[in-house]
Amino acid sequence: MIDIPSLTPFMADKRLQRGASLPMMISRQVKSPIQVMVEHVKSSYLVVSLEMKADAKAELLGSTVRVRWESDAAINTIDLEVISEETIWPIKLLAMVPVSVGVEIATGRKQEPIPPGIDIRVPYKVMGARPIEEKGEAVLLKFSPTRLILATEGYVAKGEFLHLSFTVPSTGQEIVMMAKIVEKTFEDKQTVIELIFTDINEKHHQVIKDYYKKLSTAASS
Repeated sequence: MIDIPSLTPFMADKRLQRGASLPMMISRQVKSPIQVMVEHVKSSYLVVSLEMKADAKAELLGSTVRVRWESDAAINTIDLEVISEETIWPIKLLAMVPVSVGVEIATGRKQEPIPPGIDIRVPYKVMGARPIEEKGEAVLLKFSPTRLILATEGYVAKGEFLHLSFTVPSTGQEIVMMAKIVEKTFEDKQTVIELIFTDINEKHHQVIKDYYKKLSTAASS
């Protein structure tokens, strides 16, 4: 099965919303990133605009560019190929398709996962999977403000993105997020996966942070 890069896991991220500003690197130019503005985004393409400088006449059609941004949980990188270029002076519009996507744990911000203190069921949906394989349920083994460790009997693969939800005890708050599987092992006939958050509402993220702090404080006292 061919792995087709998709922007779907990032589309809810505030950095890819219309009007948002992103730093973009042009591969053949060893210079500082240029700022572009998001005009339109779908799973298979991204349209951005940039203000041209008087001396910037180079065409970008066919070039590979990179956008990169950081969140509390990860460093997101998307490489794209410019397939359409239109200049309406002094604005240039670029239509681009993804050629590779990457999510890395933001080192230095890593906090060790801890048990949630209660049984928490986590329904999930595998993004891009066939309908018969896409839905499943896991058990939350450990969590931190940037990671989840789940046990599931369903089939999932390292590198896949999951859309998942669960309720935080004592608050009753349902948390919804997108996360990427970065590790996969087998224990007691179950699949154990480690995920990092790739997209989560700021309010939901704060609930997780508060609950993590509460359990960490209780464990150390």
